[in-house]
Parts: sequence; structure tokens; C-alpha cells
Amino acid sequence: MKWLLLLLGLALIVAAGGGLIASIDLLTTEIGILYVTSSAIALAAGLVILSLAAIASRIDALRATILRQGEHARRDSEPTLAPLVVPHAAVEAAPTETAPAEAEPAGAPPLAAEGAPMEQAAPQPTTLVGRYTAGGANYSIFSDGSIEAETEQGAFHFASMNEFKAYVAAKRA
Repeated sequence: MKWLLLLLGLALIVAAGGGLIASIDLLTTEIGILYVTSSAIALAAGLVILSLAAIASRIDALRATILRQGEHARRDSEPTLAPLVVPHAAVEAAPTETAPAEAEPAGAPPLAAEGAPMEQAAPQPTTLVGRYTAGGANYSIFSDGSIEAETEQGAFHFASMNEFKAYVAAKRA
């Protein structure tokens, strides 16, 4: 479109120039005044159409910039969720059955009686913290920090935010 406007504007300016040259010898007659008037109108119309071509060019450049920013925004809109922080009051301390003198070091696994199998702690029920939709996928985040993602490729379960971020990074690569 902008090229058509540019060519039309240039054609009108060239025609106006030809009309002005043709009217030089005829200025004293009525037909000469008609040539000059028509040439001036064609020159003005050519300049206006050239301006429209310049505006169309700027609009195309602006549109391309907006589309590029939209692509970047879509790539950046994939969810980047912060890890869940559980308030200190919500964390329940397990009662200790050992005397303070027999306390185990922090971070050490509990000692089991000899010959007795270790009991596995019953899994804590998780509650849904939030649901999010981004990039065509539905995400469910649970109180234990796990994430379930439903995408076009299927349903996925991630044990933690770090596992989810590693999956997204691998998918982008």
C-alpha cells in the first residue's frame, strides 16, 4: 500500500511539473492560467499523497515493533511462580519421645530400634493453594510445593518448583 501511495504521489508531482513548464508561454492566456492552477492542485495532491505514504510506512514499522514485543511478552508470560512459603506457625513440630540427653543431632534420620522396621510417616494431605493458567496450560499448586500441569502434551506432576523450572528450561532449549 505504501509503495502504491509513493508512486501515485510521485506521478502527481511529475505531472504538476510538466503542467507548470507547459504553462510558461501561455500565462497571458486563459488556458495558461488553467494549466498553472491545475499544476498547483496536482502538486499539492502529490505532496499530500507522499505524506500518506510516509505515515503508512511508519505505521508498518510500529506494527512490526508491537508484534515483536508481543512475542517477547508471550515467551515471558510463562509462569514464574515463587516457591511457597509456609508460615512458621503452620509448621507442626513432631513430639519427641527421647529424653533431652538422648536427642539426635539436627538433620539426622531418626534411629529405629534394632530389628524393628522404620515406620514411614503417613503422607500429609495436601491442599490446593492456587490455580493458574498461562501459555495455554493449567497449573495447580499444592501446599506441599508440588505442581500439576495440564498441557496439550498431557498432564505432568512436579514435586517442587525447582523440578518444574528445570522442565520449562529443558523445554525451551
